[in-house]
Amino acid sequence: MKKIFIGIDFAKEKFDAAIIEACGLKEFGERQFGTFINSKKGYSQFMKWVKAKAVSTTEQEWLFCGEDTGSCSLGLSKWLYGKGLDIWIENAYSIKHSSGIQRLKTDRADASMIAEYAWRHQDKAMLFEPLSESLTQLREVFLYRHKLVQQRVAMDVRKQDKETAQSSKAISFINRKSKHLITEIDKAIKECDMMIDRIIDADTELKDNYSIITSVKGVARQNGACLLIFTNNFKRFDMDARKIACYYGVAPFGKDSGSSIHTPAKTSHFANKLIKSLLSQAAQIAKIFNPEIKDYYESLIKRGKKHSVALNNVKNKLLRIIVALVKKKVKYDPETYKFYRNRLEKQFSLV
Repeated sequence: MKKIFIGIDFAKEKFDAAIIEACGLKEFGERQFGTFINSKKGYSQFMKWVKAKAVSTTEQEWLFCGEDTGSCSLGLSKWLYGKGLDIWIENAYSIKHSSGIQRLKTDRADASMIAEYAWRHQDKAMLFEPLSESLTQLREVFLYRHKLVQQRVAMDVRKQDKETAQSSKAISFINRKSKHLITEIDKAIKECDMMIDRIIDADTELKDNYSIITSVKGVARQNGACLLIFTNNFKRFDMDARKIACYYGVAPFGKDSGSSIHTPAKTSHFANKLIKSLLSQAAQIAKIFNPEIKDYYESLIKRGKKHSVALNNVKNKLLRIIVALVKKKVKYDPETYKFYRNRLEKQFSLV
């Protein structure tokens, strides 16, 4: 059981920390606070401070906890993980909405709130594990490619607006430069695609799972890389398709309380919009070119489902298929689907 809970409130230049010593439901002594530079030098000073304040305990009895703030929290998280210490990086929304009413808003108060969250919910702790070197590189290239695509779309829209405007020297200059920049961005996107392929091919584990994912018709390079990155090559979410669907924002949830609240199941707006949009593209393609998905989608429409609802069901089905295939370490086989469909048709014809 943990006895020392260290809450960390990350910022770009510094981080604030709070220490709570507790056992079970009982807290001992006063809470300790400190502020440190968010750099390796600050990490060392932070560790000396924790050791001085937690002198009566061992490192195995410590639990560090912080909010997931992207690059701000990544440096210290990796450093503590490298030292063999337990660190829990939690969603900021979960911490805020499970800590009651907070009237005071300071970095010190936030660090104390995070430490208390770690103490109260230590049984739910999911310890931080950094991405492998291959996945880290893949993530950087994947996100860079996404930014390039956004820039290309913005540039293309700008060019189209100017093409419809009255011609002049300035408009001609803008159109010429826009075409040149779009061409350069297209080249950079192709280079990113080649880099993604090289990174995956160089890692056996990534390559095996990537080949399984992309064997499903409708799921291509970007969705394959996306799944590998955001599931940590399927090490996150316990190989649970429902949990992955929740993270993608495609798992529907309803509300049912008392006699007046009966809300139909809907997807939540709490989701990673980038990966949700990529999955939407895969679903749109799969419902046209993948026979299994096409039949499934059409059956939903015939039952009276709206297009948006049927498409969301397709997204969930794709994730369930992919997770099942990765578990079994087998590629998608359309003939298997034909076998089950034919057997089902025979059963109905005999009735």
